[in-house]
Amino acid sequence: MGLKKNFIYRLFLGVLIASFALTPITAQATQDLEAQSLEAYNKTIESNSWEKWPTGPAVYAQSAIVMEADTGMILYAKDMEQKNYPASITKIMTALLALENCELNEEIEFSYHATHSIEYGSSSIARTEGEILTVEETLYGLMLSSANECANALAEHIAGSNEDFALLMNEKAKELGCVNTHFSNPSGLHDENHYTCAYDMALITKAALENEDFRRISGTDYYTLRATNKNNEELWMQNHHYMIAPYRTNKYLDDTIFSGKTGYTTDALNTLVTCGERNGMDVIVVTMRTRSTGEKGIPLFTDTAALLDYANNFQKLNISENENTFVVGNAYDFSVDSNELNPSASLISIDENSTVILPNNVTFTDAVPSITFEEKEDGNKAYLTYEYAGQTVGKASIALEENTEEEFTFSEIESEEGEQPQGPNFITINLKIIFIVIAVILGILLMIFSIYKLYEKNRAKIRKAMNIQQKRRFLRRKRYRSRRRRRRR
Repeated sequence: MGLKKNFIYRLFLGVLIASFALTPITAQATQDLEAQSLEAYNKTIESNSWEKWPTGPAVYAQSAIVMEADTGMILYAKDMEQKNYPASITKIMTALLALENCELNEEIEFSYHATHSIEYGSSSIARTEGEILTVEETLYGLMLSSANECANALAEHIAGSNEDFALLMNEKAKELGCVNTHFSNPSGLHDENHYTCAYDMALITKAALENEDFRRISGTDYYTLRATNKNNEELWMQNHHYMIAPYRTNKYLDDTIFSGKTGYTTDALNTLVTCGERNGMDVIVVTMRTRSTGEKGIPLFTDTAALLDYANNFQKLNISENENTFVVGNAYDFSVDSNELNPSASLISIDENSTVILPNNVTFTDAVPSITFEEKEDGNKAYLTYEYAGQTVGKASIALEENTEEEFTFSEIESEEGEQPQGPNFITINLKIIFIVIAVILGILLMIFSIYKLYEKNRAKIRKAMNIQQKRRFLRRKRYRSRRRRRRR
């Protein structure tokens, strides 16, 4: 018994000594974490240096962006082009490719590789080899539960392997304009060659939001997966995004959030994509490399909430409803029903759905328009591009009105060799209309000339008549004077 008490005493003493020894290490680790978080918090916010631009909030994310989803307009930028590991927000690209290449009711059979090549402890919904789900069910598992076997199964179903699917991911990223992105797998599990940036992730999310099925699935708070050929019980899945569903807390719920995706690895830290509505705009917020604190979710979701509210400093204005000074909007045309000149008609029109994004304290006329050209497969296209404070704030396509007879094309002057010379751009319009207008102008000038000649002719007759009258008066005066002289004599 004495030996037992002695052993317990020594054990207790050892634990006590170890605890004292570990305390400085733990305290130092906490201090290092706080210092790193503060360093990220104090990083330069590039958009705050833009002239006449609303000042954005400081956030703990090392990299962040706020983008308006319709125009792609950047409202907030903090190291947005810095390459970072994305973790599971990668799955937005996986979902986008699945929706572009598959029907929702297509069946997917999970392979051994899909279910056994995921890291232990990583996100999963415990699917087994040979289990069959539809594409739609697999997408719910992918976006709500961030299930890595669902990412693998979709990749294999579309491309045959994760490696070949990664090629499709990189091809799509390039198509969307991503220049700081390279994907190696469909799930976001850590790989040194698997990276992106906040700006590129916003571009990918913007493209995904154009698909209504993506909006519906990614914005769902919970989903019940049916029993399958390998599982007899239903599976209840809840969205891991705290602002969409009360996954672990309802503290951050926001009913204006309609889409989003979380991500985390020890190398990537916290990553988050959130899409919400602010001041009539669909807004995309991406934060990357956010460190966790004692209270889970802080500052990850508070950062996003602050950035979403920052978007309230901006307004969306329709271009066609506000543009009335640009010269091409006041062109003359002939009415369809007559040969009369119609000054109220326009040869060209501006896309009715095009918008500009401007700070609340400025007006539409503060944005400066310019005409730009883009090469398309069906020919060059013309656009009105608007700038404010050095930033592109909107773009509207220019089209020919339907009441014109011939096709309206936009082009630049070309040399004989087909090369594009330096110089201004021109709008090529219907020559028939130009000739008609010239003919009308010449007709008016001819009429004016005829009236002038007639006036000159009549003027000569009047002068002749006046001369005759003056001569007669002179003769009468002369005779009168002659008679008076005679009388005096």
